[in-house]
Amino acid sequence: MTRLFCSLLILLSINTTAKCQPITVHGYLQDSITHFPIAGGIITNVNSRKKVSTDSKGYFQIEAAPNNFFSAFAKSYHYNTLTYSFLFSDTITIYLSPSGNILPTVIVKTQYNKYQLDSMTRRREFEESRGNQLKALSSPNSSGFGIALNLDRVFKKKYKHKKRSESVFESVEKRVYTEYRFSPHLIASYTGFKGDTLRSFIQRFTPGYAWLRQHPSNEDILYYINDKLKEFQSFKD
Repeated sequence: MTRLFCSLLILLSINTTAKCQPITVHGYLQDSITHFPIAGGIITNVNSRKKVSTDSKGYFQIEAAPNNFFSAFAKSYHYNTLTYSFLFSDTITIYLSPSGNILPTVIVKTQYNKYQLDSMTRRREFEESRGNQLKALSSPNSSGFGIALNLDRVFKKKYKHKKRSESVFESVEKRVYTEYRFSPHLIASYTGFKGDTLRSFIQRFTPGYAWLRQHPSNEDILYYINDKLKEFQSFKD
C-alpha cells in the first residue's frame, strides 16, 4: 500500500512538473469589429518579458506556461489582456477593439478629420524625402533679356524620378482616401459582416475615387452600401 501511494505521488509530481513547462502557443490577433487580421501588433508575455510581433495574417507564436499574463497592443487599437490556461484550444485568437481615431466619422480636430491630418503629414514627409523641386524657369540670362527655360528640369533623370514619385504618391493618396471613406469598420457596423464575407463585399463593391469625391457625406456611403447589399445578397443566393 505504501509502495502504491509513493508511486502515485511520483506520477502526480511528474505530471505537475510537465504541466508547468512552457509550451509554444500559436495565435492570431484580429480586429474585434471586422475580424480582419492585425499586422504589426505586439504580444507580450508579462511574466517572461518576451515579446513577439504579428505577421501580415495577424499570426504569432510565443512561449507560455499556465497562468502567464499576456498583453496585446497595436497602433490605433485599445490594448487587451488575457491569462493563459492549458484549457485553451491549440490556437488562440485575441481581439482588439479599434480606438476612436480609426473610425471614419470621428473628428479629431476642429477643422480636419483624421484622413486630412494624416494626408498633410504624408505630404510633408514626402516633400522632405525628395528634396526641393527644380524650378521650371530660370532667372533672366546674362543679357538681361527674357526668361530662359531651365533645361535641367526637362532632361535631368532626377526630375523625371521626382515626377514618377509624385505620381506614385498621388496614387497612394487616392487609395488611402478610398479606404478611409469606404471603411471596413463602417461597413461592418452597418451590415454586420465580418471576416471573409466582409472582405468579399469590399472587394466586389468598393466605389471609385472619383465617385467618392462627388459624394462627400457618410450618408451617401450608407445609401450606396444599402443598394449594394441587395445585389450582394442576390449574388450569394
